[in-house]
Amino acid sequence: MTRRKDSTVDFPNSSRESSKKPSRRRGRDVPNTQLLVLEPIGYPFRLRGDPKAIGVETESPELFSDYAREQWLGSFVHEGMFLFDRYVMPDFAFRAKKVVPDNSIVAKSTRVRLEKEKTRVPSLYRRPTLEDVIGHEDAKRKCRLLLKYLESPHQFGEWAPRAVLFHGPPGTGKTLTARAVANEAQADIFITKASDLIGVHVGDGGRKISTLFESARESAPSIIFIDELDAIGLARTFQSIRGDVSEVVTALLGEMDQTVEESGVILIGATNAVQMIDSALRSRFDTVFEFGLPNEVDRLSILKLYSSRLPIRLEMDLHQLASLTEGLSGRDLRDRLLKESLHVAISKDMNQIPKKTVLEILNKLKKKTTIDYAI
Repeated sequence: MTRRKDSTVDFPNSSRESSKKPSRRRGRDVPNTQLLVLEPIGYPFRLRGDPKAIGVETESPELFSDYAREQWLGSFVHEGMFLFDRYVMPDFAFRAKKVVPDNSIVAKSTRVRLEKEKTRVPSLYRRPTLEDVIGHEDAKRKCRLLLKYLESPHQFGEWAPRAVLFHGPPGTGKTLTARAVANEAQADIFITKASDLIGVHVGDGGRKISTLFESARESAPSIIFIDELDAIGLARTFQSIRGDVSEVVTALLGEMDQTVEESGVILIGATNAVQMIDSALRSRFDTVFEFGLPNEVDRLSILKLYSSRLPIRLEMDLHQLASLTEGLSGRDLRDRLLKESLHVAISKDMNQIPKKTVLEILNKLKKKTTIDYAI
């Protein structure tokens, strides 16, 4: 056994140490490892532009245990160190997340376990619920049905809801709604931008999509939320423009068809350009909801909701502000109007947000044009 100075990486000798009795290391007895839990980490480096490693999974925990034990037999292990694969994925690193007992030798009796990876909603300052979604009553009604399905997938049988498509301008509540459903269902949610599912090499996109759906099935009940769906769900007439269109769309269609009614997995897609999505893919969604810009009543509700959370008081009539903000999305009202007004007031050491500051920022917002997503 050799080890680089001040390194967490151990390099085992070619000779294997006995697994029948405690080994000796630097003049002391070292116990055999009873349990080794490995966390997939990835490669030490990659060329710029190459796709990131998409994770590791196993179809047989027993087979993985035998495989891992065989190549690291006789290796000294301790919690936090890295072990590098030498066969299937040379130089792919695993971290020893748990070693029982710590500072021990891998033996023939050692159980090796691969830690299952789960992706959850990032822990934010508060977890949204459907009450935080202003307006969009039809979509919220459907989402409450999704909650019932996630609680009891077997109850619906062949009539189970499997996929819902949200479309509309940015900032109108599509991602917020998906997160709210996952939070209320206490389900895992796999949130990804469609552009992250596009690979550099042939087959990368299809493999990433398969991995995403397989992870969701293993974590059921769960929700897959794909933002910017048009990036991977382009109509296949765009094949001449981007060479992987057919491959990616076909992979996505295949995974949606394999997600059976009782799987406890729901796909929610979101797009700003629903016209660009492949017709076969669009037909796989049970329901399509348009998330439009809020009307005056909804804008007032949004302003009341978020202004109540401001750390200093907003000195402006919210009814007046709602009437002046036509054409702004919920995200615009929160992040570009209220937040910016708050930051200006704090930077000037004010103990309240004056009406003048809000109107100045609103005038700047109104001067900017809205992008029209059309073909």
